[in-house]
Amino acid sequence: MKQQIIRQIQNHIFNHPENVHPLTKKKFYEIPDVFIADASDKIFEKFRKVVSPEHMTPEEAFELAYGKNSFKGGSVIVSVSPIHETVRISNRKCKDMASKEWALGRGHGDEVFHKNRFKEIVTQIHEMGYRAVAPWLSEGFRVFRTDTFSSNWSERHIAYAAGAGTFGLNDSFITEKGACVRIISIVTDILMEPDTRTDKNHTANCLFKSKGLCGACIKRCPVKAIDDSGHDKMKCALFVYGEGSKKFAAEVGGIEKTGSGCGLCQTGVPCEYRNPTQQTGS
Repeated sequence: MKQQIIRQIQNHIFNHPENVHPLTKKKFYEIPDVFIADASDKIFEKFRKVVSPEHMTPEEAFELAYGKNSFKGGSVIVSVSPIHETVRISNRKCKDMASKEWALGRGHGDEVFHKNRFKEIVTQIHEMGYRAVAPWLSEGFRVFRTDTFSSNWSERHIAYAAGAGTFGLNDSFITEKGACVRIISIVTDILMEPDTRTDKNHTANCLFKSKGLCGACIKRCPVKAIDDSGHDKMKCALFVYGEGSKKFAAEVGGIEKTGSGCGLCQTGVPCEYRNPTQQTGS
């Protein structure tokens, strides 16, 4: 069942006829890597402390969709889709604002293609005789804005729980295929063998955090939202989702309400398309 689910997700994302960037005519996303976590893993309870007191466990996310006591065990499926190199390369050249290609990927890729495909995958799981919910796409998903930003379902933390990678100085999620990825997760009552977390700690893939090297993302940030101490989420968000970003998105044919994104600290850096602590080369 596990391999069937993995192949199904990979095929549905990569080979879908709408996985085509409107400007580059290449793919939005490469073949996704798919990871499985045990829905009963105790690490999910820890996210109430490190993410938000409101952060849901997989059981809570499932029962929010299907009712109290509806969950009897299952798995969390995590899909990590690498952004196509044509989009990454275009963004490397930018210093003040995301490239047109990145902005269109942010809007049409993330907000339209990615969301629709995972709604379809949830439907496919239902057709197999099981139940599933993508918490980020559910009515129960919430984002909280206080002195920073948090939510009740962090895709990056869920990906960490599944062994997909670790965090960087800039709060990006660094996988074996780098930080330029899009993550989405599904909670299901399908029981599957979980993958193992092999990293020594939650920042093991970051050169700066693990070896005191790099810091390239600090120099790449156009609004100085990153320094040696970490990432200022509020300063970053005001730029990424601000009026200038929305205006640029509208001008290039993106989606104004979601802005153009940024991604400058994820491109033109050693962790752009690989795990820099493990790999060298192109």
